[in-house]
Amino acid sequence: MKTNYEARETRIHNLRMMTQDRHLARLERLEKKAAPMVGELAGGKYYAFPVGGKYVESASHTEIVDYLIRNKYVQ
Repeated sequence: MKTNYEARETRIHNLRMMTQDRHLARLERLEKKAAPMVGELAGGKYYAFPVGGKYVESASHTEIVDYLIRNKYVQ
């Protein structure tokens, strides 16, 4: 039989795991929405020109997607 302390620790652990799963699912959803907004230039660079935003270039597709999410161009 579990003590109150062990039961509480189990509940806290389960809540943390559920919160982490929700966060990762939300992040994946936003990344899927941001991916079509990114274009590739001939030099191997990537760019985004979101509606109402400014033009951004980067050497990495991931950096552009992170930029779009961080600045709330995808929700």
